[in-house]
Amino acid sequence: MTKNKIKSIILFLYLWLCIGFPMGLWILLAGPSKWLSEYARSTDMEISKENVFGKLIIILYVIVAFLLALFIHRIVKRSTTKMTKWVLPGTLTIILLTSVYIFSFHPQWLISYSGGIPTRNIEMKQDKNSEELEFVFGSYPNEEMIKSLKEQGYTGIISLLHELVIPAEPTLIKDEIEIANKYDIKVINMAMLPWISGNEKTLQYAKEFIENEKGLYYVHCYLGRDRVNIFKAAVKKHGVKTTSGSTIINRRLEDEPTWERGDYFKLEEGVYLTPYPTDDEFMKYVLNDYFKTVISLLDSSKVINQKWITKESELFTDYPMKYVNYPLATSFGQEDLIQLKTLISTKEKPILLHGFLTNDPISKFIINNY
Repeated sequence: MTKNKIKSIILFLYLWLCIGFPMGLWILLAGPSKWLSEYARSTDMEISKENVFGKLIIILYVIVAFLLALFIHRIVKRSTTKMTKWVLPGTLTIILLTSVYIFSFHPQWLISYSGGIPTRNIEMKQDKNSEELEFVFGSYPNEEMIKSLKEQGYTGIISLLHELVIPAEPTLIKDEIEIANKYDIKVINMAMLPWISGNEKTLQYAKEFIENEKGLYYVHCYLGRDRVNIFKAAVKKHGVKTTSGSTIINRRLEDEPTWERGDYFKLEEGVYLTPYPTDDEFMKYVLNDYFKTVISLLDSSKVINQKWITKESELFTDYPMKYVNYPLATSFGQEDLIQLKTLISTKEKPILLHGFLTNDPISKFIINNY
């Protein structure tokens, strides 16, 4: 490969970066992807359909960015003037640096300018009771919404944003506190990471808060999806009254037909057989207050299963769903299946059953003979 060819490839890749990053930032955070999300919420679109449209948006974005980079690359390469050769890449470099600056230090600008209809207000609460504790859940509030919360008599705001989720959330935390101070409403930070581990201290803090505080609080993460649903499930264990705003999305099993460790199967209404959930699947589908009972079929007598059983049993101590370890031996047969179905009939639905995979002999037997 010649030296000029290498330079040409590097120039094209650089132009693609200069075009792709700003365009992607706008599409994902303030443009079509956000418009799609808002439309899906307003029309109660199934998340599976939203995911399909979202993937189409990403595919189109990659194609358009590629073609634009290719077009500008040809202009630069074919130009005979130094001005064209330098002005186009220079302009795109400025746009790239500006977008990196906005993303890193002022992500709230992207939230304020969504190109769609932002959620500014929540449903008026008519039954406020200062002698009780109630949580209302939603997404990150803008200034108008914070003002509305104060006017409606909310006691405070509980933010689940975490300073380790960089670069956006530290800035969002800072801005929210400044705006809340402006309207004299307190912000309490109960930082949660967007995955299941590392949140034990926050859940303990929430438990202590529930035991000692009264009033009406607005609880939010960023998009109002996973962290708020996990927090809601955890606090419901302690009998706290909860209300979900219109921006809250509860993921359903049907939205992801194939899990990382295999397919899941609907055995009967409200009973699902799945593989052992990954951390991401735990957060999205298991800990979001949908399943009422989780039954692990892993054989605790096998050393290889013990760490998975321990992990799960410790995890569910913080959440309201009932956890049962019902180990199945490799000799599992029809009589054992009848006993399993008897156990299932005594538990609250929806129920999630799982081994480790769903293509092992025991799972196949359950699927074929249930």
